[in-house]
Amino acid sequence: MQKRKFVFTAAFVIIFCCSASAAFSVFSKPLQEATGGNSAQVALTLTIYQTFMALFGILSGKIIDKSGPKKLMFIGGIVFGLGWALTAFASSIPMLYLTTGLIAGAGNGLLYNPSLNMALKWFPEKKGTMSGLLLASASVGPLALSKVGAILCEAMGTKGFIYIGIAYTILVCIASWFTAVPEDGWVPDGYTLEKQTDNNSVKDVAPGEMIKTVKFWIMLLLFALSCTAGIMMIGSLSAIAQTQLGVDPIVASNFVAVNCIANLCGRLIIGKFCDKVGEAKTLIGILVATILSLLGLKFVGSSIALFTACLVILGGAFGGVLVVYPPLTAKNFGMKNQGMNYGIMFFAYAIGSLLGPQIAARFVDVNAGMMAYGPVYMVAIGVAIVGLVFNFILMSQMKGE
Repeated sequence: MQKRKFVFTAAFVIIFCCSASAAFSVFSKPLQEATGGNSAQVALTLTIYQTFMALFGILSGKIIDKSGPKKLMFIGGIVFGLGWALTAFASSIPMLYLTTGLIAGAGNGLLYNPSLNMALKWFPEKKGTMSGLLLASASVGPLALSKVGAILCEAMGTKGFIYIGIAYTILVCIASWFTAVPEDGWVPDGYTLEKQTDNNSVKDVAPGEMIKTVKFWIMLLLFALSCTAGIMMIGSLSAIAQTQLGVDPIVASNFVAVNCIANLCGRLIIGKFCDKVGEAKTLIGILVATILSLLGLKFVGSSIALFTACLVILGGAFGGVLVVYPPLTAKNFGMKNQGMNYGIMFFAYAIGSLLGPQIAARFVDVNAGMMAYGPVYMVAIGVAIVGLVFNFILMSQMKGE
């Protein structure tokens, strides 16, 4: 029992480091100056990062399912830290794409999904709660990096990335020594196999079989649709606040912090809720909250108080999506191949990373003044409604099995 606490702590530290990308906008201006690129070119780095994270997440899932986590986490920590450290020397956009996008993104892929799935195997009795606690670290991480990174870049420009990379390498490599997966058939004290009513009847499905099922494609699309609005807000929140509320960039940055805190609270609360009512029903609540909060954002005008209230609901709902999906994937396809299966499923997050920013960029009405983002909210609402339809289809399929 003591061992799983060490494993959980190690996974918490690793996910804390992996969440660095959520604070990437803090480095936009220093990186533009260093590389000579514009904001759009620098922002594309994050899309490349997410893509390689998803690709290497599949590879790492296969490795951890067969060989265990220690070496994988150690190597992943070195690759991840190296990518951030080398960013200090990126003097062009292609080099930035290589260092942060490819190398750091690949390192993240080797770490994130395996550490999450490894830890959940130690807590079969409360997967939702532990998923929420682990992913809470992914909300704390950006808060820490945004402050530390801003201080370092202010003092030494992009050379501050050297210290960020070194810190991440040390933290992950130390944590890797405490990683482990339980032996086959292990259960915690006081928990018996007979109690696993949800998972007992679930066949362990291999990745190749999984992607041939209709249920997989429904879940993949549902995942992408569910997280689109939240990802859109991460990338555009500062601009939205400045436009709709008429605040300056410094004040607008406070809403980024509010969103991170709401995200953190949402992950903690929704994780426990997920264990009580089930993953699919929890997703209904998440999508309904997303729709209502987006409607609120459209109609609150320039009221800072109401804008903040809607943002808290939206940020909390978005935080819950990533909490729900690891146990939902295990419930439908079994735990044996969970590492690789969830790695494939996580591609949906990369899809959402493409959809969200595109919605914000293509549907903003620059001639509408403070209501410029009204059309953006409505398109995001439409996406969430489609997600709600897919969720009911998934529930119907799960009920019929």
